[in-house]
Amino acid sequence: MAPSQRDSFDASWLPAERLILAFNDVDVTDSVHVAPDDAVVRRIVEFGRACRADEDVLVHCWMGVSRSPAAAYVMACERSPGDEVRIADELRRASPTATPNKLVVALADDLLSRNGRLVDAIAKIGRGREVDGVVPPFELRLGRC
Repeated sequence: MAPSQRDSFDASWLPAERLILAFNDVDVTDSVHVAPDDAVVRRIVEFGRACRADEDVLVHCWMGVSRSPAAAYVMACERSPGDEVRIADELRRASPTATPNKLVVALADDLLSRNGRLVDAIAKIGRGREVDGVVPPFELRLGRC
């Protein structure tokens, strides 16, 4: 969620095993927005590592277009080194509107030492279709453990 939404968000109904992150959906750092950083991406990776392979994991952001697809992609790629292109292709098939946040993907690429494979795979699938109304939920498998 955006940092401004944090104060009005009621997390009391969520399960104890949750991760709530507050950053703006931006690809560059500026003085107005809170950009994702190494700490945010590290928390996404650690959360994904703590999830069992047989668990369902809900990843959601305001629109379901950029932040949550990026987080889901990062968690899936962390579990399946070398499958970055296959996972990006699966993401595109699952969500024609997904446009994963480039900064989250780039930071994860560095953190996971993937030498540009995450970034290149997301660039290959390109920008998703423009959103016209509600974005339907989609499923992306976390991959092998």
